[in-house]
Amino acid sequence: MLECGSDIYTLQVPISVKGIVLEDGKVWLRKNARNEWELPGGKLDKGEQPEQTVVRELKEELGFGVEVVDIVNAHLYIIGQSVDERKGVLVVSYLCKLVSKNGNFETKSEGGNSKFNKFSSTQVKNLNMPHFYKNAIAKARRLI
Repeated sequence: MLECGSDIYTLQVPISVKGIVLEDGKVWLRKNARNEWELPGGKLDKGEQPEQTVVRELKEELGFGVEVVDIVNAHLYIIGQSVDERKGVLVVSYLCKLVSKNGNFETKSEGGNSKFNKFSSTQVKNLNMPHFYKNAIAKARRLI
């Protein structure tokens, strides 16, 4: 919601929390319904802190147990042209350390079928993926 007529503007947008998980020098990504690769993660549940969200989401989507290392990036992503999409979504990305995995990937999600894969830094450069994700992955690689 944008309050006009004052010096204060309030923009209400959804928050999506993403995890950057590196394994064997490669980053885990999810293919979304727009046929783009993205970092795995999801929206905050009521009363949840972002760090809790990324841990929960990576467990649900990838079957991975992770520890949050550090926040890497925050970006207001304008996805499409509908009224809701024009407001955008605030995407907050965290570098996460892989501590366990059971290999049970989520094959169906709210957005449809899910596909997961891991990619090298060279491969990431050529993927159909929003630029801010590529930048966050590159920054996370420098942090480790």
